[in-house]
Parts: sequence; C-alpha cells; structure tokens
Amino acid sequence: MQGWFITGGADPDQARTVRRVLFAMVAGGLAHTLVCWIAAQLDFFRGGSDVFTRLFLVIWGGHIGFILFTLLGFNRLCRDPSLTLPVIWWSTLVLLVSAYYTDQVRLCVMLLFFAILQTGVFRSRRRDLAWVGAFGVLAYLVIIVLVARWHPEAVDVTAELIQWAAFLMMTLAVVILAGEIGMIRNKLAQRNRDLGDIVDRIQRLAVRDELTGLYNRRYAMERLAKIREMAGRGAFGVVVAYADLDHFKQINDTYGHGFGDDVLRLFARRAGELLSGRDFCARFGGEEFLIVLVKTDLEQARHVLEQLRRNLAAERFDNAPALRVTVSQGLADYTAGEALEDWLARADDALYRAKSQGRNRTVIAHRGRLDGADDVLPVPE
Repeated sequence: MQGWFITGGADPDQARTVRRVLFAMVAGGLAHTLVCWIAAQLDFFRGGSDVFTRLFLVIWGGHIGFILFTLLGFNRLCRDPSLTLPVIWWSTLVLLVSAYYTDQVRLCVMLLFFAILQTGVFRSRRRDLAWVGAFGVLAYLVIIVLVARWHPEAVDVTAELIQWAAFLMMTLAVVILAGEIGMIRNKLAQRNRDLGDIVDRIQRLAVRDELTGLYNRRYAMERLAKIREMAGRGAFGVVVAYADLDHFKQINDTYGHGFGDDVLRLFARRAGELLSGRDFCARFGGEEFLIVLVKTDLEQARHVLEQLRRNLAAERFDNAPALRVTVSQGLADYTAGEALEDWLARADDALYRAKSQGRNRTVIAHRGRLDGADDVLPVPE
C-alpha cells in the first residue's frame, strides 16, 4: 500500500507529481533546515534555538501537508495537478521568513531561492517565474529595511545592500535563462506534436485508404486472414463480397475525377452505415471494394448488400440530376478448410457474373465451386 502511494498508483502523471513534491519538500526542506541550523550554531539566527525550533516546526508542518495532500491524490482536484507553482510559492515564503531571522549570512540562505526557481524552469511559464523572482527580490529588500529599522545592531546596511544587488542580478539572469529554456521547451513541444501528427498520418495511411477512409487492400487481407482462422474453428460464419461500381469510368469522363472521388466517398459512407461489429469495408483499388460480414450467413449478408445497392441507386446529385450510381456485387460464404484465395475467387467469380448479366445486381456464389448456376437477385422494378 505504501508503494502504491509513493508511485501514484497506475497513473504515471500522478506518480511523477508525487516524486517531485517529495523531492522538493524533503530534499529542499532538509537543505534549508541545515543552512539555518548552521547559522543558529554560529549564533547568527536571531532569537536562538527556541525561535529556530518553533519556526521550523511550522515550516515542516507545511511541507508534510503538501506531501500528504499529494499522496492522497487531492492535487488532482487542482487546476494545476503538478503543484509546481504552489510548491515554489510556499518554498519562497518560508525561505524569506527564515531569512528575516538570519543575520550576517542572510545571502547564504537566500541563495537557496535559485534552487527553488530551478524546479519551475521546465514546468512553468516565464511570466510566472518572473512574478516569483520579482517577489523574492522585493521581499528580500523589505527584510533588509525591516531588520535595519527594528534591529539596527544586527545588520550592516551597506553590506546587505551590496549582497541584495548581487542577488538581484543573479535572479534576473535566472529568470532570463528560464525564459530562453521555456521558448526552447515550447518549440520542442510543438515539434513533438507535429511529429506525432506525422506518425499518426503514416500509421493511418498504413491501414487506411486516404480518399475514402476505408481499410486499404494490404491491411484488409491481413485482417481477413485472421478472421478466416477463427471462422475455421467454427467460431462464427463469415461472408465476403466484392462490390464494383458500374460504369465508373464513364462517371469520371463525364463529370470529372473530383465528382468521381465524391461517388467513392459516398459508397464508403453508405457501406459504413450498414456495417456493424467486426464487419468492415475496404477499398481494393479504383472502384472495387471488399466487404466482410462477420457472424452472419448468406441470407443475412444478402439482405445487407441489397440494402446497400438500393440505397446507392436511390442517391441523387444536384450537379448530375440524371445520374444513377449502381453497384454490382458478388458474395461467398466461408467453407471450413477452404483456402483464402479460393474463397475470394468464388466471390470474384460471382461479381464477374453480376457484371456479365447486366450489372446492378447481387450474385451469390455456391459453396465449393467456381462454375455453375449461381443465385442471382433480380433487379427490382
């Protein structure tokens, strides 16, 4: 259970946040405590050990509160679940409070401020770090003024102001560096997004036809081979169909290839509307498509394909009102033990018969043969 809390469970982002907060609170808190403890041992901590103890009990109470808040997952309710800025602001505030009580070596305490800023260089906006830097610089100056007014015996104002000026220049340099790193980070992030888009496009093109969005021939054959293996074990029935748009070359020649592309996309949409589950449609090239109907038989497949044929024939086009797009289809169900090539050859032969018998019809191939009388669906009047 303890390991689950520290790693953030199964959420990698939460695990990273938990580790960052633990490191910032424990490592940063220990470094801060050690520097101030050494100052106290050298009698440079105003108020002595009593003030030191009370102050750091409060500080460590806040540190532990941040740790528990993150371990329990409440940080996920925040606008910034990483808690980067809240941790920076808290660490800066407790550092400034301890610097108020530290004399002679105040700059040594304030140098920890740069370690605090560093934690936000890669995760915060330049503007946010600039605000924290400006606050740290101004608060440091206010501390010098307050100590000079209330405890003049404990401060060399000239030396403190020289140290403050050095602190100002170093803070300015860190903020500028953080801005440059932020710009580089943003450019890298944009390039990573662009690269991700390119990879997604390549992966899509590896399995999809760019024009219709359907599976391409290579991926369809890979998927069909796996489906055939499962169907061969008697898991379910499968029907394949070849579909070929009738007189598609004439459509391209008459209305242009752009219009022809629209017709191809229309067929893909109409096919997708009728398919479900593991069914899929693939573009095999040109105007030829492969339709795979899983967990179905010939009668159910014939009903789906006839509905597709009728829906396509019913389409009307504003810029081609006389055009009627039809499709010829040949389908074959899988026979146990049949080779993939033979199965597809039967469907292809049925498509050929549909074309030769007048187009705009669906032909069903008989099982286990490529020749003979097929079932031909008549074209409805």
